[in-house]
Amino acid sequence: MRDQSFNKQHASRLGRWMRLLTAMLWGIVTIRSVPINDAASVFGFAALTFAAHEIIQRRKSLSETSKARTSAYVRAIEIVASTAAAAFMTKDFPNVWMFACPALLIEGLSSHSLRKATFASLFAFGIMLAGAIEQDAYTAYGLPLLTVGISSLVGVWLAQYSSMKAQLYSRELRLSTMQNTATNIAAASDLRTLAFTAVRDAVNNLDADAGILVLTDEEVKTTLNTEVAYSPSGEFEFPKHLGIGEGISGYVAKSGQPSMLVAKDGEWLHLDDISIPAQAVVSIPLVNREFSSGGVESSDQVLGAITIVNSKSNAPLEADELDLLQSLSALLANAVHNARMEERQRAIFLNTLETLAKSLEARDDYTRGHSQRVCEVSLAIGVRLGLLPDALEELRIGTILHDIGKIGVPDAILNKPSRLTDEEFAEMKMHPVIGYQICQPLQLTDGILMIIRNHHEKLDGTGYPDGLKGGELPLSLRIVCV
Repeated sequence: MRDQSFNKQHASRLGRWMRLLTAMLWGIVTIRSVPINDAASVFGFAALTFAAHEIIQRRKSLSETSKARTSAYVRAIEIVASTAAAAFMTKDFPNVWMFACPALLIEGLSSHSLRKATFASLFAFGIMLAGAIEQDAYTAYGLPLLTVGISSLVGVWLAQYSSMKAQLYSRELRLSTMQNTATNIAAASDLRTLAFTAVRDAVNNLDADAGILVLTDEEVKTTLNTEVAYSPSGEFEFPKHLGIGEGISGYVAKSGQPSMLVAKDGEWLHLDDISIPAQAVVSIPLVNREFSSGGVESSDQVLGAITIVNSKSNAPLEADELDLLQSLSALLANAVHNARMEERQRAIFLNTLETLAKSLEARDDYTRGHSQRVCEVSLAIGVRLGLLPDALEELRIGTILHDIGKIGVPDAILNKPSRLTDEEFAEMKMHPVIGYQICQPLQLTDGILMIIRNHHEKLDGTGYPDGLKGGELPLSLRIVCV
């Protein structure tokens, strides 16, 4: 995770400085009391380990996991070599135990593992103690044993502290992410917006490189459509469609079980035709759990999968990270299910209104089919003028329903064969307002409601019911008025 990655990088930089300072301190304390060849050996070993850590951190071809693992090997060599030399070759390399101290401290700070830090500390102290017993020189080994022992204890404490800090950070991250995502999903205006929000939060909080969300096609059940593809670094290639069972996303959508793949060192994963080569990929199904009326679980419905790609590390997700992703997928699955249910209910509702509008037109032989013709002509003009899909949908619904207010006009006026009187015409002019009042509580968009209320307006302001003119008439309303 980001916090752990930052701590490890910070620990690595701190370790290099500590090694440099240790070498300088050893030189000041010891250089005059050892032969030049032995001093050169110690400085050469210190320079070699310093350079090894520097090269490891600068190698862009290595993943973060490989860097951490290789650095741990170098630290182990430092601990073993320095403590062994101090324990059994004290005369040749006096005070060389000093080089074990920074390695023990950095091991505790970098590994986030109390077990590893404890093992390293016990090993170092055990070698030093074995040397003291063999040489039967407890007084001479007093300072080295004390210093290595203190370094070991501090290293263990640092490991425990960093491990607890990482766990707390992980839990805080999970809670804040869930809260933010839930808030964003609640504020999302449509399915695509809430899906993008969830994928973006998952990618950013897991410090990944990309994520895609595939959803089952409601008509072709064997097909998955990519709803969202997100990468902090910009655009990338991804599959527009997948078959159920195809690739890791398709497999997860088919099985309903999460899946995680990790590349071997030096290799890359190429999955689902995603153009970003991966070190690790995890895919979680979107499972909506439905319940019967008695609150008893009835069935699980797999709605798709969310797949996260990581190119920086081939380490599998930790338990808290996996829990975070599964929580996000559960939240998203419920939101997708509700959005689809709402869309289906809205479609049924609009179809009912359209059927009602057509039935009302049948009352009047003169206007039968009028709304459908207005719809077709308006859409043709809208397409030609380059209206966006949302605007065209508002145009379609608004024109189909624009005369629904005629339900409030008496048949005697509606079907009168002769010219209407002024009083009758005034009553006929009320149908846009009646239609608006009927549709206003139905949560239709402002654009649809405006078409229903104002389809008899004119650019010069002589229309009705509100006398709109000029710039007060948006383009879609002008099309309908024409």
